[in-house]
Amino acid sequence: MAAGDLPVRLSSFVGRETELTELTKLVVAHRLVTVTGPGGGGKTRLAMTLADRLRPRYGDRARWLGLAGVPPGSGADRVLAALADTFELPDASIEAAVRRLTGEPLLLVVDNCEHLLETVAPLIGELLRACPELTVLATSQEALGITGEVVYRLPPLTEAATRLFADRAQAASYSFEPTAANAEHIAEICARLDGVPLAIELAAAWIPTLGAAQIAARLDDTLAVLTQGDREAMPRHRTLRAALDWSWDLLAEPEQQLLAQLSVFQGGFSVDAVEAVAQSADALGALSRLVNRSLVMVEQGDEVQYRLLRIVRQYAASRLGDDSGPAERLAQYAIELLDRAAGRWEGAEQQEWLDLFVAERDNLRAALGWHLDRGEAEQAARLVVGLWWPSYLLGWYRETREWLERVLAMSGAVPAELRVEAELALGTMAHLQSEADLAEVHLRVAFDAMKAAGDPTAEARELHWLGGAAMRRGEYAEARRLGERCIELWRTLDHPSNLSRAIDYLGMRELLAGELDRAEALLREARARYESDGAGEGLGWATVLLAGVEHYRGESAVARTLLGEARRLAERNNSSTTNAWSLHFLGLEERRAGQLDAAEDLLNQSLQAYNDHGNRWRVASVLEALALTALAKQDLRRAVRLLGYSASLRARLGTPVPAVEADEVSAGLEAARAALPLDEFRTAWAEGEMWTLEQVAEVDATARRAAPPLTIAETRIDALRINALGVSEVRRNETLLDAADWGYAKPRELFYFLLGSGPVSKDRIGAELWPDATAQTLRNSFHTCLHQVRRTLGRSDWITFRGGRYEFNQTLEHVYDVAELEAAAAVGDLARVVELYRGDYLVEVTGAPWIEERREALRQTFERSLLALADAKATDGRVEESIDLYQQAVSHDPLLESAHRALISLHLIQGDRAAAVRQYNALTDILATELQTTPSPQTTALLH
Repeated sequence: MAAGDLPVRLSSFVGRETELTELTKLVVAHRLVTVTGPGGGGKTRLAMTLADRLRPRYGDRARWLGLAGVPPGSGADRVLAALADTFELPDASIEAAVRRLTGEPLLLVVDNCEHLLETVAPLIGELLRACPELTVLATSQEALGITGEVVYRLPPLTEAATRLFADRAQAASYSFEPTAANAEHIAEICARLDGVPLAIELAAAWIPTLGAAQIAARLDDTLAVLTQGDREAMPRHRTLRAALDWSWDLLAEPEQQLLAQLSVFQGGFSVDAVEAVAQSADALGALSRLVNRSLVMVEQGDEVQYRLLRIVRQYAASRLGDDSGPAERLAQYAIELLDRAAGRWEGAEQQEWLDLFVAERDNLRAALGWHLDRGEAEQAARLVVGLWWPSYLLGWYRETREWLERVLAMSGAVPAELRVEAELALGTMAHLQSEADLAEVHLRVAFDAMKAAGDPTAEARELHWLGGAAMRRGEYAEARRLGERCIELWRTLDHPSNLSRAIDYLGMRELLAGELDRAEALLREARARYESDGAGEGLGWATVLLAGVEHYRGESAVARTLLGEARRLAERNNSSTTNAWSLHFLGLEERRAGQLDAAEDLLNQSLQAYNDHGNRWRVASVLEALALTALAKQDLRRAVRLLGYSASLRARLGTPVPAVEADEVSAGLEAARAALPLDEFRTAWAEGEMWTLEQVAEVDATARRAAPPLTIAETRIDALRINALGVSEVRRNETLLDAADWGYAKPRELFYFLLGSGPVSKDRIGAELWPDATAQTLRNSFHTCLHQVRRTLGRSDWITFRGGRYEFNQTLEHVYDVAELEAAAAVGDLARVVELYRGDYLVEVTGAPWIEERREALRQTFERSLLALADAKATDGRVEESIDLYQQAVSHDPLLESAHRALISLHLIQGDRAAAVRQYNALTDILATELQTTPSPQTTALLH
């Protein structure tokens, strides 16, 4: 390859269609575009592919200037020498370069500028000013910072990351195949490597030696693992450490120091956190420079958050070494943060502080771990006492309890008031996880100490716990007596937030006792108080309990309305407890409506949430609801196993079936006993008692089919006719599904995504459709959306779930225009492709990267087919048909100069020079208007 020629790619280019489309528009519209991103992020490969795509526009005047081999800090003479080689100049001077670069449009790709910014930036600026037809595409870890520059920050790979791994793994080992068995591990590898292409390629290089699961298990030390790079690559791209060493060496000392110190953050971090942890006179200035150099990522929101890619954090930690100062300052920052939050977990400021707590959770965990590992009991106690209440509000029981147990087991001295609060917290968590004996041990210690110290709230707090314990034992009259006394005390103490919580908890007890009128009155009072106080978490909790009241009254429409509101509040407030109860009640509503697959799906989600909390009391209730759903599906043995497991669990916990649920559970048990032979019933019951929760719950609901069929609606398969090209629509048995059928826009988008994605995990769906959602928000939003898709299509098995993957069921009767087009293209049926392409893919939907990528790929398939068909017609002498097809191409993309050029040629062949001139003038006008440019010399030459 001659110097200056575009490099030849020896491996495939995967993904980045959206980025290529966006950059093509930028390069056409602007004279200097710089692609920035971290080392190994794929900037060079993207620039190569983009330049290749622009080759029809520039011909042999698309040139490549690679600066990777020029030493850092080199002067202008070295860069000019490289430029002279690129263009075969007679001498390495700016004058010779200007003479060569003027005269006609030219694209110059300048690759790897970050180590030569002080030299390259002014040189490029001078060339652009002197050469009006020159366009520069630059790649750099940092922007050039000159007038007229458009900066394009290259994001990590998302959807295409797993495809890149599979492609490179197959190149390394031809026998490798991505399968359902290794898909989860491949996704984990790509997620842990933050979608950085170099890191993914280096990981894939291990496939001949290690399986995907083994690679994933070794990524705790990515720098040691990712060492098998391409021997022909630049040295800094042969290992991950070498790539990061290159970026590190370009930093000034203050930036190196700050980057190393930032490695103590385990999640996102704010400016305040940086200033607290960094030991730097100009922390903000250094942070800004690290952002500019693509080493610190920025996440925009109400308040800007920063984060390090995992691979960067590991590298920075290796540079920090044994310096414990930053970790110690992070631990102190965490304590001060929780001290400021004290007293703000209720009322109008609640949501603001809960949002901050969620954002800082990883860093709080790291700070607590720091003190625990060093045996610093008092500091660890301060942290865990400060974070237990927000953890309780958010439903994070299990991990919080583990922290509390570790702190209370430490040998160091802890101030009495901190120890009492920790005992109270641990007892509460044990109570919520249905461990009554352990809860009593810790709560008695706490309450006795509080009373001895004269704490006026001790009795009210004790009554709150005693009332909850009585409720779980089924002693509802005692629970009411204790709850009413608790409310009376909180009123006397004039403590509004605790009073609201006491009222709503008594409302919950009355609900489970079946006293629906009493429950409604209490819950409405609590809800009004939460609305007045601005306590969003409590408002969601009271709302879901009111939905339960309406459900048990048989008021399904009211219950569903309240549940929709409760789920919205749960998502807004990150309240996993409210969400778990909402899913439970929604599952009961779906079962009542006869939507058994949907019911099972929702109940399984609720079961997972309760189990994550360690809330075994509610696990038992959901298992009973699943049993009744299985009974309705005539899956009798499963129903009995679930009831057997639940009965065994309740016996261990000492918690009977709540009164409001008891009649239905008893009736279901009797129905199952009557339907099964006695020996089969006993066997299934014994299996339920012996099996684990995972065995008995069978969470993969859609992998099983109901037997026997329940209704005509469940057995009829309504054929689907799906169009996505031009006017998109879905018809079920020729009936158009309109906006009201879909409910809202997201289910329709999810449906089209699943149509073309193949088996896909929830995480990948989330990355494409809910890219900014937290894990909890994704779970809520996705399953609500999926449920709506299934309801709209009329059958749950249009979307299947197997092996952890969701998939559109291709075995059911349907016709999809995109699939027809792709099949026609695969066999070279050009006319059929042109016929099927009635317009762009999902043209009415904008802003979704996966749609834009799909749209651009289909546009290119259509354009290639259309131009190939037109060329074939011309070759066969069918000029008029060829002209019609080229005119169709111009109508599709007025900027498609090759189609204009073909039309000019065909008009000239027909002897119609006037038509050729009109076509040329039309092209000239559109290029001048849209792109501020002129036709290429190749086109102009046709008329001269």
